Amino acid sequence: MSDNEFPGFTLFTIRPLLIEDADKLGALHVEVWREAYAGLMPAESLRRQDPAVRAERWRGLAVEQAEGLADAAGKSTRVAVHPEGMLAGFATVAPSRDNDPPVPLELWALNVDSKFHGTGAAGQLLAATLGDRAAHLWVLQGNERAIAFYRKHGFELDGETRWDDDHGVTDLQMVRS
Repeated sequence: MSDNEFPGFTLFTIRPLLIEDADKLGALHVEVWREAYAGLMPAESLRRQDPAVRAERWRGLAVEQAEGLADAAGKSTRVAVHPEGMLAGFATVAPSRDNDPPVPLELWALNVDSKFHGTGAAGQLLAATLGDRAAHLWVLQGNERAIAFYRKHGFELDGETRWDDDHGVTDLQMVRS
């Protein structure tokens, strides 16, 4: 056993998003969606996901972060890097995008490559971006793995739902006060 591991848990390096991460994160983002949302989201919506388009979004976010604009806006994005150098996942926390949120802070995204499920990467990302602060998030209806994870970290379904026209799915709101 290495110094960075013990059964069921790996110590990932959690660090800010870098511009050079963009292409890898674009591919990872699409791969995670296609695996996690297969059967929960229309197949056509998953096929439309483009790693190059995602990479450009990541590049823009990395530039915002590098220039201090993300921090000024209260947005924090972190990536988890496996001890062998592979990007394992990412998380973004920022002010809520909703008009009337239950709490001001939103977990915009938390995605981890399935190869790293159960290793602690998601928990480390959540701790690094959100800590124990109150927040809300939207989770895809039927994504029981994610719902269980968020419950373990103090989030509860609050009964609010929203329809996502872009992907043809229903999202459920979870809140941690």
